[in-house]
Amino acid sequence: MSIGSYTYGVTFSPDGTTVYVGNKNTVSVIDAINNTVKATVPMGNIADGVAISPDGTKVYVTNGENNTTSIIDTATKKVTDTVNVGFCPAGVAVTPDGTEVYVANSGSNNVSVINTATNDVKITVPVGGGPQGVAVNPAGTKVYVTNSASNNIYIIDTATKTVTATVLVGSYPYGVATTPDGKMVYVTDIVSNNVYVIDTSKNTVIATVPLGHNSYDIKQYIEKAAPILTKLVQVT
Repeated sequence: MSIGSYTYGVTFSPDGTTVYVGNKNTVSVIDAINNTVKATVPMGNIADGVAISPDGTKVYVTNGENNTTSIIDTATKKVTDTVNVGFCPAGVAVTPDGTEVYVANSGSNNVSVINTATNDVKITVPVGGGPQGVAVNPAGTKVYVTNSASNNIYIIDTATKTVTATVLVGSYPYGVATTPDGKMVYVTDIVSNNVYVIDTSKNTVIATVPLGHNSYDIKQYIEKAAPILTKLVQVT
């Protein structure tokens, strides 16, 4: 199966039947049942981060070179709106209730919070250097942001939109995901090639799991690996 070049972000529809892959200037829409490309959505830019709304109706795509986040209607497979965010947006995540989208702006060291009802940025939250990955916990109360330049995780409270804690981790933290119960957060590091496991009740690293070279792993891959990784660590 052939898709676009510079493949980067990826997300699955809630029912698991469709995959959205960010490429250079396009997003490929893949039928996960037949493993065929059923649509290609023009973007006009490199599609870095890709996330889907909980109801599966909207896909949010960060455009790293023009500092925007595009919104794709999954029914029409067309871009319906574009939101100006920070400089060089990378990771993106949608809250479980679908009301907010969090975008990590790697060039401006902040996170844009998009109101999905109005498609505008309601607030910008300062974080560490070079934010890349972003994940929302299942309860929708916390947002975890990897800061590649400052080697830490910033934890944002979604109610107050403030940073409530930071966790030092790795040499270049990149991808991030939470477990389904929200008790642990997994962070990939592309310099040390490890996955770091954070206990969310203590906000401390409780285990380090070695991986292969250049562990960029995006959110969905970490989530799939979580059950296996959990068996490899001792949670104390």
